[in-house]
Amino acid sequence: MIMGSVQLVVVAFAVLARWTSAGWFLLLSVLGTLGLAPLILFGPLIYAGFRAPHAAWPLLVFADVLLLTTALTLADGGDNGMLIPILDDQKANSRTGELVHRIGTLTGASYLLSLVALAVWMLAA
Repeated sequence: MIMGSVQLVVVAFAVLARWTSAGWFLLLSVLGTLGLAPLILFGPLIYAGFRAPHAAWPLLVFADVLLLTTALTLADGGDNGMLIPILDDQKANSRTGELVHRIGTLTGASYLLSLVALAVWMLAA
C-alpha cells in the first residue's frame, strides 16, 4: 500500500513536469490516443506499486528515477523550438538542449524496459 501511494505521487510529479513544457507532441499523444498513451505509460507502474512484492521495490524505485528523469529532460516540440522542463527556451534550442534531450530519450527507453522487467517479475511471482 505504501509503495502504491509513492507511485501515485511520482506519476503526479512526472505529469506536472511534462505539463510545464507542454508542446505539440504531448498534446497529440494524449488527444490522439484518447488518453490511452498515459494509461499505458503510467498504469503498469501504479499497478505494480500496489501489487508488487517487497523484493521488487528496488526495481520500482529505479523505474521512478528513470520516469522523473525522462519527464524533466525529454524535449517536446513547440512553435518556437524545443521545450524542456529543466531548461529555459534559449538553452533548450542549443547544443545543451540536444544533449539533455538525448539523456531524456535514453532514460525513457530505459524506463520502458524497466516496466517490462517489472511485468515479468510480477508474472513470475
